[in-house]
Amino acid sequence: MNIFDPRYKLPDRHQTKKMVINKFDSCRKNVIYDLQKIPGKVFFTADMWTLTLSSEAYLSLIIHYIDQNWILQHFLLDIIPFKTRHTGINMVTEITKVLDEFKLVEEFEREMDDLFFNHYRCSAHILNLAVKQGMEIINKEILDVQKLIAKIKNSVLLCDDLCELCIIEKLKYLQPEIDVETKWNSTYYMLYKLQQMETALKMLIIKHEGVCNLMPNAKVWNKIRDTIIVLELLERATKSFSSSIFINKSKKCRLGDQTSQVDEETTQTPASSNTDFAEIERYLALPCDENVEALLWWQAHSSEFPVLSLMAKDYLAIQSTNIACEQVFYVAGNTITKT
Repeated sequence: MNIFDPRYKLPDRHQTKKMVINKFDSCRKNVIYDLQKIPGKVFFTADMWTLTLSSEAYLSLIIHYIDQNWILQHFLLDIIPFKTRHTGINMVTEITKVLDEFKLVEEFEREMDDLFFNHYRCSAHILNLAVKQGMEIINKEILDVQKLIAKIKNSVLLCDDLCELCIIEKLKYLQPEIDVETKWNSTYYMLYKLQQMETALKMLIIKHEGVCNLMPNAKVWNKIRDTIIVLELLERATKSFSSSIFINKSKKCRLGDQTSQVDEETTQTPASSNTDFAEIERYLALPCDENVEALLWWQAHSSEFPVLSLMAKDYLAIQSTNIACEQVFYVAGNTITKT
């Protein structure tokens, strides 16, 4: 710093601490102010994470809502150190404390009192459990594949020869990886890589008889192919669950022509009663287009369906997964180190 400006004095740790706290308080006030202006309902996702290094537990809490511009927003409210038992009562207590700090506890308690507060399980987690249970029917084959891959991974010679055979057969060499128990789609990628290098693997037997007894036979290869077909569809669903909750530019373009025609469509709609029932009838009479993004459609038609659009704003913010919370802990897992 002396090279850039010798006159500048770096703040000491006390000044830095004060600056950080002041900035934090300022940001918190802005967040509280913005939360009070949310036009519709708010929804929360939460997830518990235990640090393997010290068994410390943390609870993340994220708020989700649709703002005035029909953009699905979410941000982290807090990461709560959890030092008590992981019971529902204790979790609600800690969550309520955070909501009280952000002036949201009254709405939260009102929902609880009116019995409208519902907890929904993470659909991606349910899918994970369902797939893992379904794959139990080929558990033996998967174990055999794991042994083969472990044999190859632990031998530099086998890896080099497999890579060379892939080049000869004009196949893309895919580094063999053993699946992880907590992620079913890792089994899909394990089998997919194996199947892509099937020809090279069969040729590997000629050079290395030691892997002959580990190589899948014709019947097992057929099972692997059939399993990949099924898992590929489920992998697409998982990626859909795990993708960003924001609408990307390519999806916006798909609705471009329809959005530009909203005024024309509204003009052509015959005049009818302003009752809510008439509004529902007009909405149900419209053709269904599955390729339209819901938020963009309701934004474009909010003046045509003023009551239903408010309802849509309440319900379209509901999250089907807690992916956002898991991403918070994914970053934390790469940050927290043993001291």
